[in-house]
Amino acid sequence: MIRILASEFNNYEKLDGKKITRPMDNANGIVDQIKNSLINNKKIVFVTSDMNKPRESVIGYANITFDSMKMVGISFDEYLILDRESMKNANKYIDGASLVFLCGGDTYKQHEFFEAINLRELLSNYDGLVIGQSAGALNMASNVFNSPEEQENSEPIFFEGLGLVNINIEPHFVYDTSKFDDNEIYQRNAILKESLNRTIYGQCDGSHVFIDNTGEITIYGETYLIKDGLVKCICKNGNSIKLNTLEYSKKL
Repeated sequence: MIRILASEFNNYEKLDGKKITRPMDNANGIVDQIKNSLINNKKIVFVTSDMNKPRESVIGYANITFDSMKMVGISFDEYLILDRESMKNANKYIDGASLVFLCGGDTYKQHEFFEAINLRELLSNYDGLVIGQSAGALNMASNVFNSPEEQENSEPIFFEGLGLVNINIEPHFVYDTSKFDDNEIYQRNAILKESLNRTIYGQCDGSHVFIDNTGEITIYGETYLIKDGLVKCICKNGNSIKLNTLEYSKKL
């Protein structure tokens, strides 16, 4: 299985309150890597982040993902959306998929949906490409750290994930905290505190993590190592850095 963990694909813009699709951004070569990682282009499965979200909303976001990929030459014979209405077909959808796309959204609600469809088990023998965006990337971890966004009212921040990766990321990471509001400051402090227990990778939008079939981990783009309460830049845009899989997995 090949895995990609990303924050943002910059694949739409808002115009008069409406989302307008644009080509998926090839920042740090992610589009090229997706193309090279696909065994075939038979089927893509878009997995929702909230089983209670209205169907039309899920379809709208899925179509942005599908269309933005088509604009950069990534197309499939079959496009499937896995949500509450189709969850009874989860096994059939995942079986033989070329790409399983775990979308962004509410991390814990997405976790609940993954549990409902037993996605961890469905992916246990999967050998295609899995892409996690934001919440989807967080939930790919063996042990998820879902940093609190609303202080004490936040959802559970520790729970078992899909077990697809042995690293934890913090998506949409911003190094400069000078313009943070109270919630963002609370969240950053929680991240720094948790970094005393585990290594966290602060992933800026446009950066991503690529894990090949051998388990080799490569970070692309602006990323920060958050460890022992300290934050350090380990990669910049246009660059990449490889991590030792065994060394980093032992720290979880």
